[in-house]
Amino acid sequence: MKGKFIVIEGIDGAGKKTQTELLVERLKKENREVVVDDYPHYETSFWGRHVGRMLSKEFGNPMEISSYLTVLPYILDEADGSKKIIEPALKRGEIVISNRYFTSNVHQIAKRPEEEREIYANWLWDAGYNQMGIKKPDLVLVLLVDPPICRENILKKMERNYTNGQAMDAAEEDFNHQMESAKEYKKMVTKEPKRWVLVDCCRGGKLMPKEEIHKIILQEINKRKFL
Repeated sequence: MKGKFIVIEGIDGAGKKTQTELLVERLKKENREVVVDDYPHYETSFWGRHVGRMLSKEFGNPMEISSYLTVLPYILDEADGSKKIIEPALKRGEIVISNRYFTSNVHQIAKRPEEEREIYANWLWDAGYNQMGIKKPDLVLVLLVDPPICRENILKKMERNYTNGQAMDAAEEDFNHQMESAKEYKKMVTKEPKRWVLVDCCRGGKLMPKEEIHKIILQEINKRKFL
């Protein structure tokens, strides 16, 4: 039996980790065979550690360096994970749930000037899926949360090793970038509605309880008869 591959996406602070954990917990209670992944692999892979060094500005501010260059360690980390973690699990018939993935490079698209984004996006997806052979997800669930709320959530995060004691990494601290990334996620949902799905996590300008968001995610997954 072929497995299924589901990715939880969204801008920084949207609650991806929380929703990934809730979904995995639910599947395990149903005795499903689940493999959990999380990108970048800051602590566990050669290229993931390189991403962390980049986001801590060791090589300069990545928000000021061409996205044709800054995306490369991400792609290498994701290609490595696709080959070593995701594809073997799918062949075993397991369900893979990933907190972010190659799909997160929507953030790199958002770094480009508006008039260059389409060209860059075509290059990006070709580079990953066709040139590197990265496995395409069956479903990408994009958590839509207002950027100001996300920013508040980022400030509540625990200190992470790769940020060298800073509250935010280079991408997180750029609020305009987060807003542009949210726009690009919405575009992807419009472009690929069968694979990318928007999950509206706010009501009346406030973030919904995590349990309610989880229910919406389950509805979207069940609607496609994935589980």
